[in-house]
Amino acid sequence: MSTGVRVVEVDPDSTGQRVDNFLMKHLKGVPKSRIYRIVRKGEVRVNGGRVKADSRLSAGDQVRIPPVREAEPTEVRVSDPVLQQLYL
Repeated sequence: MSTGVRVVEVDPDSTGQRVDNFLMKHLKGVPKSRIYRIVRKGEVRVNGGRVKADSRLSAGDQVRIPPVREAEPTEVRVSDPVLQQLYL
């Protein structure tokens, strides 16, 4: 889980990379749907402006990455003995 807003400078190796792919690299464990949602809502900014997921980055761009919670694993509980045999 990220604790606060981060500003990441795009390095020359990431020049030409799409914003969504750049975020997936920096937000490991966060579902793609969550990444696309924060981009659509305007929470991700490049050089102070809103961007689309398919925007391309340039070296030196400042990418604002908001705090994002990782997907929490869900626990399945089975109380019926028949279902326990089928699913566990």
